[in-house]
Amino acid sequence: MLPVGLKDLVDTVREGLLVLGADLTVRFSNRAFYQTFSVSEAETIGRKVYDLGDGQWDIPALRTLLETIIPTEASVEDFEVDHTFPVIGRRVMRVNARKVHRPGNNSQQILLAIDDVTERRQTEAERAAAFERAETLLQELNHRVMNSLSIISSVISMEGRQFSDDAAQAAFARIAARVMAVAELYKTLSNSKSVEAVEAPSFLGAICHDAVNALQDERAPIRLETAIDTFSLSSKKAIAVGLVLNELLTNAVKYAFGERDDGEIKVTVRHADGEVRLSVSDNGAGIDENARVDSGVGGKLIDMFSRQLDGEITRRSDSSGTNAQLVFPLI
Repeated sequence: MLPVGLKDLVDTVREGLLVLGADLTVRFSNRAFYQTFSVSEAETIGRKVYDLGDGQWDIPALRTLLETIIPTEASVEDFEVDHTFPVIGRRVMRVNARKVHRPGNNSQQILLAIDDVTERRQTEAERAAAFERAETLLQELNHRVMNSLSIISSVISMEGRQFSDDAAQAAFARIAARVMAVAELYKTLSNSKSVEAVEAPSFLGAICHDAVNALQDERAPIRLETAIDTFSLSSKKAIAVGLVLNELLTNAVKYAFGERDDGEIKVTVRHADGEVRLSVSDNGAGIDENARVDSGVGGKLIDMFSRQLDGEITRRSDSSGTNAQLVFPLI
């Protein structure tokens, strides 16, 4: 037995405590052990630990701890035991064990601290399940938004084809392409099973290929070359970057090459030191700054989304081609 003062102190400990002799007989147990496992002092003290509760404590994992680990280790921490008791049901226990020696003799005892973490583990499992359900719902939302935007883009394209005016058809085509650039984000989020970020190569690469394939005509096959570093873009930034890229590609495809059939567009996206550099270059004849090639909305969108990214857009155009570069912080 422990001295009365010490016993009262130990009884305030929230973990269940057992002191075992060298023969694994229970020499002491505290109040928390009795309350947690619905046993009495008379049913516990003086009994072998494996005999407690008519053999309820004859647990293979506990035997492993006491008979294999304890003889070779001075202490064991956070050894988890998952067991279903006939009376109190399933319990998940985190067991800490330490060999102790009583002063004045060579007798060896084992101190077991048993923390019942059943509710904690159940809460963790419920949180994990709730997170998984939320993630599944968000994935479904991404998929539905992507499908809805694709349908809207298709309807816009159909409406545009009803016009005989080339300028009107071009305007509708650009609107449809902008909608599809946003749809591509949700498609990438859905495929990657993410809701917060997309991988730059898959997202921006898809926008490049979709924009060029959708806008070029049979008389002007365009070679597309992409080099995109591997990094993650937050969903918020990805929309702005995707729309800027779509506008730059649209300008290159529609206006850079004229009647030429050897057009080439290069897209590079580099990430270093927390900064992203997106470059779109073509080998066209250059853009006449005085020529009004579209409604001007594309340029305004590029400038607006560049500011939204806290970035800077620069343009260079001469007889050897046009280059536009967007630089913005990743965070």
